[in-house]
Amino acid sequence: MDELEDKPNRDNSRKTPLGIERRFDRFGDWLDDSWALRKAAPLLNKYPKVLIVLTWLMRLAVGSVFIVSGLSKGIDPWGTYYKTSEYLTAMHIPIDEWGNAVLALAFILFSVEFITGVSLLMGCYRKAAPIMAALFMLIMLPLTLWIAISDPVADCGCFGDFLVISNWATFVKNCFISLAVVWLLKFNTKVRSLISPYLQWIATVGIGAYIVLVGYIGYWQQPMVDFRPYKIGMRMLAQDDEAEYNPQYEFIYEKDGKTLTVGEDDELPDESEGWKFVRRVEKEFVKNDHSSSSAYEEAPDFRIWSEDGEEDVTEMLCGYDRQLILLVPDISELSMASSWKINRLYDMAKSHDTEFFAVVAGSPEAIEEWRDLSSGQYQIYTAEDTSIKELVRGNPALVSLEDGVIKWKSALSALQLDDEEDASEEISTYPIGMNMSGSETFIYLSLILISILAFLSLVSTLKLRYNSKKEE
Repeated sequence: MDELEDKPNRDNSRKTPLGIERRFDRFGDWLDDSWALRKAAPLLNKYPKVLIVLTWLMRLAVGSVFIVSGLSKGIDPWGTYYKTSEYLTAMHIPIDEWGNAVLALAFILFSVEFITGVSLLMGCYRKAAPIMAALFMLIMLPLTLWIAISDPVADCGCFGDFLVISNWATFVKNCFISLAVVWLLKFNTKVRSLISPYLQWIATVGIGAYIVLVGYIGYWQQPMVDFRPYKIGMRMLAQDDEAEYNPQYEFIYEKDGKTLTVGEDDELPDESEGWKFVRRVEKEFVKNDHSSSSAYEEAPDFRIWSEDGEEDVTEMLCGYDRQLILLVPDISELSMASSWKINRLYDMAKSHDTEFFAVVAGSPEAIEEWRDLSSGQYQIYTAEDTSIKELVRGNPALVSLEDGVIKWKSALSALQLDDEEDASEEISTYPIGMNMSGSETFIYLSLILISILAFLSLVSTLKLRYNSKKEE
């Protein structure tokens, strides 16, 4: 290994975009002259394995943070879009006409972050990957410092809804990550990659295809892994007290000065043997079996209000066995092109004995305008836009309930309906006529990517050993 004190010869005449690589080479020259590196150089030269271990630890730390951050954003692109919009609004940047641009920015953000993270973890692009991470941190470090000081948003959203940390904790985390990136800028090229350079383009294609597909499914249907409070299988609408609780009783019998307490499910004593009923005691209130089942965990209470927003109608809507709810977080942004599909769903719900209604966020004027233009016959209620976004992603989206329990969720854009009047109860979803959302699909896709990377690493290792034996 080259001595750390010796500066490598660099060809400063190379043409690079904006001179980025040359600028980071100069940064490397400055590191060579720094006090810390001059002190550490003798030790690292004497024990080269220490350099290898530390570099791999830095790859592991930075790569893992970038992977988790990019993947959690990619799983929930709607959440990333909402958080990006929050940032732009806090900076007083108008976004009313930038909807698609903000969404594209969100996709670019988590895709680049995830690809950079996996490349660092695998040791691919030993020079380019640390430079990309450094450029990322040059933006995020001052941004998170501003967020920590000014507190314009509740949380940074670095890990989406998967992990929410405070703004100051985010800044401290970015300080440590930035130091690790500096190490990689200097030493990453001195440690080999797990995948040979001539195979790295295949890895990049696989990594990019994976994160884009995860984001596409999360945007078009629903996030494959739900980090929000309202998960499938949880009770969305709480039952009222009469439906939720039943009293339990005990019966007291007496015979020859002795008392006997009998439960509802116990065999009653034979009165012909001298037992005399004395009284009935109300023991306690317990939940009905259906409500107390662990399969129906309570989600945070979702409140639904009348159209004018003055009356809480949540309990009134709990009396239906089957419900299909249209959720609209911003009715002013609802496209008229969706009105046919919504009205078709309303007809299908009626024919299958399912209650259909809409829960929207918007002004009374916007609601009335939508009702007139769409010719909808369904009832419209209101809720907070934040609550709707926590429940389901998409504008609009649908939630199917049975006895108040969430059975499935989907953005309206993913539903494929039949034009025929005798359409079946089953509703297929895009893409390729399948419901691709769900943790199982996420696991399958992740295993495919891991298998590709493992195969490329194996081929690279075998090729390296073959070349070594050939040189001997």
